[in-house]
Amino acid sequence: MRQILSSCLLALVLLTGAAASTPARAADTPMAVMLNNHVVVEDRLVRLGDLFTGLDKAAATPIARAPEPGNRAEVDARWLASVAKAYGLSWRPSSPFDRAVIERASLVIDGARIEESVRDALRDQGLDPKMTLVLDNPTQRLHLSTDATPSLIVTGLSFDRASGRFSAQILAPAEGAPQARAVVTGRAVEMAEVPVLRRRMGPDEVIRGDDIEWISLRSDRLGRDAVIDSANLLGKSPRRLVRPGEPLRSGDLRDPILVPKGSLVTIRLETPRMILTAQGRSLEPGAKGDAIRVVNTKSNRVINAVVTEPATVVVLTEVAAASVQE
Repeated sequence: MRQILSSCLLALVLLTGAAASTPARAADTPMAVMLNNHVVVEDRLVRLGDLFTGLDKAAATPIARAPEPGNRAEVDARWLASVAKAYGLSWRPSSPFDRAVIERASLVIDGARIEESVRDALRDQGLDPKMTLVLDNPTQRLHLSTDATPSLIVTGLSFDRASGRFSAQILAPAEGAPQARAVVTGRAVEMAEVPVLRRRMGPDEVIRGDDIEWISLRSDRLGRDAVIDSANLLGKSPRRLVRPGEPLRSGDLRDPILVPKGSLVTIRLETPRMILTAQGRSLEPGAKGDAIRVVNTKSNRVINAVVTEPATVVVLTEVAAASVQE
């Protein structure tokens, strides 16, 4: 967060007290100094030596209040020139656009710490440990002074079990006067264990037990056709290239291809009175139970047949007997 502070405001509020404690050196030889364009301070005060290098004992002179922890302020050429003049420094802005940024160092309590504290507080109110929290502002952070204890406390907690919505106020540090506070809102959502592939797999592969692993996902992000039982993966093939860890839908799976397109097959015709076989070539791929077209390699006649096992198709009607025999 950046605070743009006017030169007039800083001069009135901050310079007057400092100038009274340290007289200007107008009568002395001005000290040749250089401006620091970016200053990071840990104290509550900005000192003369923070903004200008090349100083002697005057470097420790307080000249302004520092921004709040984690914040920054920008001071302009006019304000900097007033400071230099008040303290007898041999420095003038090179242009009206000269600036200096004063940043206050801080201890940061990030969104993960905030979420953890709210989750612990909700569990004390009976929240299911299997549920997770989704913060409305997951990037929210609290900034404390560098000498503070990086702790926080949750107050004013409210939780609607029906919708999962919650609201809480966060104060930091946990003890003493608060330096930072925030309102945290979000929703508690149920998690589900979902089977996924542990490696990249394509349509020509069959899913085995060691190809499967489990991950935890939000239930509200799973569709109605999501595969949540590993038994529905075993022995199946992906219809497309699937990446590891990707949740699968039932439409992403099919029975494995037993007869690839263009492969040689055995054509069988079975009736109560006879069994005929011939060699053919598939005109399209097929899984078990799929009806595909095959061509008799001897007669070049096309037959509709059903895939029953690898490289084997069965003609179901006696009408096709002639086509098999030819």
